[in-house]
Amino acid sequence: MKLLRHTIFNLIGLGAPLLVAVVTIPMLIHQLGPSRFGLLTLIWAVVSYFGLFDLGLGRALTQQLAVVFSNKEYNKIGPLVGTATVLMAILGVAAGVLMAATASWGVGLIQDVPDRHESINAVYAMALAMPFIVLTSGFRGVLEAQHAFGIINLIRLPMGLFTFLGPLAVVLYGGGPRLDYIAWVLVLGRVIACAVHAYYAWRVLPQDRSALAWRVDLLKPLCISGGWLTVSNIISPFMGYVDRFVIGAIISASAVAYYTTPQELVTKLWIVPGALTAVLFPAFAAQMARRDLETWVLFKKAVNWLFLLLLPVTVALTLFAHEILSIWINPVFADSSAVLLQVFSIGILINCLAHVPFTLIQSAGAARLTAYAHLAELPFFLLALWWLTSMHGTLGAAIAWLLRMVFDTILMFILASPLLGRSAKSILNVKVLIYFFLAILSFAGFFIEPTFDRLLWIFFVMGLSILALIISLRIIRKSSIF
Repeated sequence: MKLLRHTIFNLIGLGAPLLVAVVTIPMLIHQLGPSRFGLLTLIWAVVSYFGLFDLGLGRALTQQLAVVFSNKEYNKIGPLVGTATVLMAILGVAAGVLMAATASWGVGLIQDVPDRHESINAVYAMALAMPFIVLTSGFRGVLEAQHAFGIINLIRLPMGLFTFLGPLAVVLYGGGPRLDYIAWVLVLGRVIACAVHAYYAWRVLPQDRSALAWRVDLLKPLCISGGWLTVSNIISPFMGYVDRFVIGAIISASAVAYYTTPQELVTKLWIVPGALTAVLFPAFAAQMARRDLETWVLFKKAVNWLFLLLLPVTVALTLFAHEILSIWINPVFADSSAVLLQVFSIGILINCLAHVPFTLIQSAGAARLTAYAHLAELPFFLLALWWLTSMHGTLGAAIAWLLRMVFDTILMFILASPLLGRSAKSILNVKVLIYFFLAILSFAGFFIEPTFDRLLWIFFVMGLSILALIISLRIIRKSSIF
């Protein structure tokens, strides 16, 4: 029950801010206008991407600490944490310098920027936050290795709320619709979050831990593990954010808003696999280190649960895309973005499942596999993205994104199968085929015209999913994993 409880903690910490986002995003679009709001989403994207500039050390620290805790080798804790922290501080400063140095060039790539000086100052502000953002990922890694997900989410919840409420407060009660003022407020939040994470990370470590220390001999294992994690953890988010910048360069900043808003709505569903895999990562790491046969059982349950939980949600988003955006933003906005929301909804269901094999591979210390996969995907995706966007605008970019989701998911399951002691063919069993046809049947409701009939269809899909979940729960009761 521990893993299930921690997953629920993560869902609350990640999900609650979304309720605030539902209210604040339409207000921000209204106050800032499509162009400035499009730039704000680019700032959020850049900060999230540069937050991965720890070169995978945060995840590598979680993986290695999980093994240390499992083996009760407490004398290794201080040197591991100390060495990783110093490295991440250096990398955070480097990320900030790089962001500041490229601020003017980056802003110059975007079409129809309302105020170039204001936008550049906003990037400078976020560059100052980079060391704190990178260090936060390391301190969170310590907390995750100790399964301190209650503490993590007590911090994450107010900071997630602040991400949306902070900019809104500036717009309504501060300096008006200025991106640089918004950026400085977000910087303050990142600094506070780093300090709080550092305090609790030290407190959750065992009392008989060794003192923090710099150990040269730990650089190699941390950097090798972190290096492979970095390749994947930088390239994958890059592919996730580059579509926005391509749209900004080819079309306009306002087009980014029409594209990003439905994408942000849908990709927030990543909190579901994110909540689960954050808990699975240290659990997988410990199980793989001792070659536990329960790993395959846990893997199957995680994939099944994700599919059955997300199917009704993504079907509802697809069937009622125009209605949702009309109510949330306005009908004019929905006319431009509804079809994008439908494409994103199908892709997100597929890709959420990929988080489980992705996490298994990295927790097993085989991050080079995901790195190779993403290196192979990158050139094909960039070519498809540029060509389809040039030919079909934002819809072309969404189709390129969907194709990447499908290919990436298939590849992750193929790469994970040997680590589970299974062949890729054995994973494609009767249950998978049943789920595949269930998904096709569910999304077929798109062709139903009357709104009331589509609503009935959603309830039908929910009923099938709940029935399958009940069957899964009856099976899970026979296991102590959850």
